Amino acid sequence: MFRNTNKEINTRIFKSRHISDEASLLIIFLSLIMIMSIILPRFRTLHNILTVIRQFSLVAIVAMGESVVLISGGFDLSVGSIAALTGIFSCHLMVTFMWPIWISVFLGILLGALCGVFNGVLITKVKINPLIATLASSWIFMGVILITTKGWPVINMPQKFNFLGQGYFLGIPFPIIIMIVVGVILTIFLSQTIYGRFIYAIGGNVIASKLSGLNVDRMKIIVFILCDSLAALAGIILCSRMGYAQASNGENWPLPAIAAAVIGGVSLSGGKGKIYGVAIGAALLGIISNILVLLHISSYWQSLISGFIVIGAVSIDAIRKSREEIYKKRRI
Repeated sequence: MFRNTNKEINTRIFKSRHISDEASLLIIFLSLIMIMSIILPRFRTLHNILTVIRQFSLVAIVAMGESVVLISGGFDLSVGSIAALTGIFSCHLMVTFMWPIWISVFLGILLGALCGVFNGVLITKVKINPLIATLASSWIFMGVILITTKGWPVINMPQKFNFLGQGYFLGIPFPIIIMIVVGVILTIFLSQTIYGRFIYAIGGNVIASKLSGLNVDRMKIIVFILCDSLAALAGIILCSRMGYAQASNGENWPLPAIAAAVIGGVSLSGGKGKIYGVAIGAALLGIISNILVLLHISSYWQSLISGFIVIGAVSIDAIRKSREEIYKKRRI
């Protein structure tokens, strides 16, 4: 009896430490905001705050989708090319064929979902490593863009389309509202639905998931559909904000999206992560970029600093995982 009681106490202590680790990023984030608000008065202005949030909102949307794949134990490097492909596709429908805006946007997101099916089939049926499969599909999607557009951008979009990336609703930039809505939906999906629990289970132990009767292949295809649909949404919003669509749109998103997810507490080994942590991770990268601009420091330093932050986040995740393994062995 005493042995079981000690196990329960140790479990409670471990869980409380785990919650503390999740909350530590939020503490660091808020501390950074407070310090920079004191040092840089321009940083705390409403205009600057909304600008920063709008700048990282698209990366946050992509990172949220990427985090679902990472939680399932997968990896997706094709989100940048998918964002460019779907953005060009939607804008081409609007400009060349004069299709309605929302139908064009819907079909662009649907194309992103089909790209997710392609990635999922390569990984689950052809049995290609996710890293190699999505890297290869990224080149394929980019090749399709260059062959069809010859490198030319799509311009002269309908004026109403600009609202998606440039408009405001109740004084808040519309991309921020979309980011919040996506975050809330994904949070509910992962925490309150059986499919969300399946994704965590598959990422935690894929063999045990198969033995318990879960259709692992189908769930992996679903997470890639979800991830690449969100990449398509972000790519279309980017076209709206820039006023044109071109092959280079979103090309730099894959690594920042993964970095935001890892910084936000998503484990690269799968089975762990929360959407709000991913949003904070994306915000942290966005604020660092903004601080460098306000301090008149070259933006080249952002890659260096972001790299060290990712290394630190991965190191913390590795230490936490090692501690969990030690705890499990002690329980046995």
